[in-house]
Amino acid sequence: MATAPVIAAGVRPLAPEAVEDLDAFIAWLQAGGLVQAGDPMPESYRQHALRIASFQALAELVGVLLFSDWLERVPAFIRKQMITAKVQDEVGHGHVMARVAEDLGGNRLTILEDYLEGRSKLLNVFHYEFQTWPEIAVGAILQNSAAIVQFQSLVKGSYLPYVRALRKILPEESFHFHQARNLIQTLLEQRDPVVRRQLEEGLALWFPRVLAYFGPPEGERFWSNKMVQFRLKMASNEALRQAWLTKIVPVLEQLGLQIPDPRLRRREDGTWEYTEPDWEEVRRVIAGQGPASARRREQVRSIYERNRWLTEMMGIGEQHVKPGF
Repeated sequence: MATAPVIAAGVRPLAPEAVEDLDAFIAWLQAGGLVQAGDPMPESYRQHALRIASFQALAELVGVLLFSDWLERVPAFIRKQMITAKVQDEVGHGHVMARVAEDLGGNRLTILEDYLEGRSKLLNVFHYEFQTWPEIAVGAILQNSAAIVQFQSLVKGSYLPYVRALRKILPEESFHFHQARNLIQTLLEQRDPVVRRQLEEGLALWFPRVLAYFGPPEGERFWSNKMVQFRLKMASNEALRQAWLTKIVPVLEQLGLQIPDPRLRRREDGTWEYTEPDWEEVRRVIAGQGPASARRREQVRSIYERNRWLTEMMGIGEQHVKPGF
């Protein structure tokens, strides 16, 4: 049975005919309308909500491999506990998002299969690997801070199950951010020139990668994006990048790390100037030509095949939840 639509303060209830009239539905969303999993919704809205939930589920489940690769190489037991907890959290985030996708008619195995068969892509940052322990520290603080900025925007969106999932994930991302900051502080306190050099080298690698993580500026195309019209995407790529710089630059400076961008400065109007990412290179990496792209796909394929017997026994691949039920 469909639930009663949730109505934001001052927003009129959704008229039944608005579900069939996409323009009327968009107008209702733009006025503050909110959608539950069981509510009537246009097929286009369902598909876009499914797309964003599936995309994030994939990012959580595959992105964690950057860190799980290091579980046997962590140099201290307490830090091994830290990485283990982070891996467990990220896998949990992936399953939470997969459940959101299932309520929209998706399937968690299909999310992985689409990636393995090249129908879906990973964010640029997941096509690389960490080479040193200090590199993990700076890579983690940059990635987690970027995720926090992005999620803080997305929790203002229109699809409530996705919003609730993000509210669960956000405190854990914040915890991971502070873990990474503490790790950097601990490494710097060693006063080891080799460790400092590895931190700075890691920052030189990962700062431009995470700067590009938000995507190229959309310009006026932002407003014609259906994700924006449906209030599933709440801020432009450039607005998110600017918010991230405002958050992360002071943190890195407080830690005593030199940001490797000679053009980086804050303008009088509060916005940041920075070295523009090489967007052609970013597109090439996302297309599967990054330094760890092939290995990442093979890791997922191996995990998928190794657990096939369990998913078949449980009938997971056959569980498609019908939209609206």
